[in-house]
Amino acid sequence: MKNRRRVCPVSLISPVSRESIYPTLFSWCQPVLVTVACKISKGQSFVLHAVVFSFPCPFEEHLHSFPFRVNMSSVMVMVLVIISLFIPAVRPSQDLWTLECLPTVGIVAETTVINCNFKDIQEIEIVAVSLKKVPENMPIFEYDGKNSGDPRFSLKNPLGPSLQISETTFSDEGEYLYRVVTDKGAKKVQLKITITAKYKNIFSSTWPKDVTHGGPVDLYCNATDGYPAGFIHWFDRSETNWTMNSDLTKTTKDTNGLKSVALSSKLTFKSINLDLAPFRCIVLNSKYMQDGESTLQITSARDDSYKESPITSNTTHIVAGVMVIGSLIVGLLCALLIFRKKKVQREYTFNICSKEI
Repeated sequence: MKNRRRVCPVSLISPVSRESIYPTLFSWCQPVLVTVACKISKGQSFVLHAVVFSFPCPFEEHLHSFPFRVNMSSVMVMVLVIISLFIPAVRPSQDLWTLECLPTVGIVAETTVINCNFKDIQEIEIVAVSLKKVPENMPIFEYDGKNSGDPRFSLKNPLGPSLQISETTFSDEGEYLYRVVTDKGAKKVQLKITITAKYKNIFSSTWPKDVTHGGPVDLYCNATDGYPAGFIHWFDRSETNWTMNSDLTKTTKDTNGLKSVALSSKLTFKSINLDLAPFRCIVLNSKYMQDGESTLQITSARDDSYKESPITSNTTHIVAGVMVIGSLIVGLLCALLIFRKKKVQREYTFNICSKEI
């Protein structure tokens, strides 16, 4: 066969019994089972099983070897390919398992865990690991039975691929190339670490300090040392959100690689209703997770004007007592004077009457 093209080698040609499958069809002629193994690419191959029938069947001789010749002018060949027999070659177990690492968010000055795991395999043993920060060439951490490199890095558990970083810093942020060598082979995966810092020094205040009911006032809330930039939300005593009425200022600092953002929020009322107090300002990080809060107690100038000190209260009571006593004395004096005046008048009238007699 001059024009015959051999794409895949034929590994087996053998007769197939009539009783194996489809006996009616197979009774027409002697079938031949052809097994073809093809290599697609490195590490991947498949096996193709085909049943070959010839009409008329060559009963006078059996086909047991390769190559075989068929006269196409007198013989019609039908190839029946059974899809269920199209079986991909099974790859070795070391090609099936994978290494996966989740995106990691670390917090400054705390321990950061990089969660990694093996998939599609049960029994596997770690031989060595290597972690390089992109684009550096030298590993920042290695393990081959003992740790080497940055002492803050380590395996969370020698039986698993997860890593951990103690005393996390902003310099740990970035992309890494992680290589794990096991008794089943080696895998590489790229992972990313994002570093954040919690907000602290949260405090709130008002201007003016003494607030008048119905008067103007500015409420302030501040937080420092957080990263990345976060948010401040305002709520009153009934949990109504006043954030849309506030102004937020973000100030970023970078001192020798130490990044931080200071937040300052101002909530302005032209005429405040003190029944809404107390107010709360809640500080959120860049993921809208709460880092802290501050409750703002408002001092009312209206309430202070009506408050009496103990000294003032006692003085009032004394004055009231003196006034009552004084009123009684004046009343008694007036009554005495009236009584005396009437007595004198009676004596004067008696004397006049005596002289006339």
